[in-house]
Amino acid sequence: MRTAILLLCAATLSACGLGDTATSAAVAAKAKAREIERAREVERQVVDDLQKANEQAAQRMKEAESK
Repeated sequence: MRTAILLLCAATLSACGLGDTATSAAVAAKAKAREIERAREVERQVVDDLQKANEQAAQRMKEAESK
């Protein structure tokens, strides 16, 4: 009986640690997902800026060639 109580207590205490670990992992994964989404937004903005710069350079080239 005493052994069963000790095992039950040990199992309960170890389960709390597993729950904390799982919660920490979930929070870290969510933070990483937000970080990835922000990086994608920055990438989209950089690509848009590069396209605009290329369009402006092409326009300037046409203007210089026509003079």
